[in-house]
Amino acid sequence: MCLADICDYASYPGVVDWVASHLEGQGLNILVNNAGIAHWQGFDDITRELMLDCMETNAVVPLMMAKVLCALT
Repeated sequence: MCLADICDYASYPGVVDWVASHLEGQGLNILVNNAGIAHWQGFDDITRELMLDCMETNAVVPLMMAKVLCALT
């Protein structure tokens, strides 16, 4: 099993190597993103940092992971 903090961009080469080792040269043809977070603060309590954390985890990180894994297709 490959465990990685997907927000740790420095871990991506290890993830790519782990995935590649299980593909047996067949290439990657599907990627399912099953990660996401939500911050349930009210309007008065939500902060910029919480909003940016949510946007990075739910939008930026999946795109960056897909980008590095495209090399395996």
